[in-house]
Amino acid sequence: MSKQQTTENTRDVFAVYTQCFDKIQGNVERANPQFLQSITNLQQEYLAACGNFVHNVIASQQNYVNKIGINTSAPEATTKVVYGITDEIIKGFDVQSKMVHTALDATKQHIKAINENATSFAALNQNIINSWISMWNQKN
Repeated sequence: MSKQQTTENTRDVFAVYTQCFDKIQGNVERANPQFLQSITNLQQEYLAACGNFVHNVIASQQNYVNKIGINTSAPEATTKVVYGITDEIIKGFDVQSKMVHTALDATKQHIKAINENATSFAALNQNIINSWISMWNQKN
């Protein structure tokens, strides 16, 4: 058995777990930006396709109506309602966006708190273990 094989066979299990976890975490951290960029690109493509579809439908209908001579003027009350609905939809999206940002910020703060608590808990556990070990060593 070579020295390297002996070293690998006697490796601390916690070192193996740590190394493997760090390898997985590094891979996820490298892949995550590409994943998020792919989702963003897909969303932009979808929104562009929706916009293109709506504009084409409107242009087609406008062309048809103009050729057959239908009057397309709308009463002021109708245009007011349509503009009002549009403004309300935009306000709704703004509120939704603010709510999502607030929720994400709160989630981020909770994750930070969990991380700090986990660190404190680990330190507390270490202190308890050290106390038990020192008591054990005093009796022996």
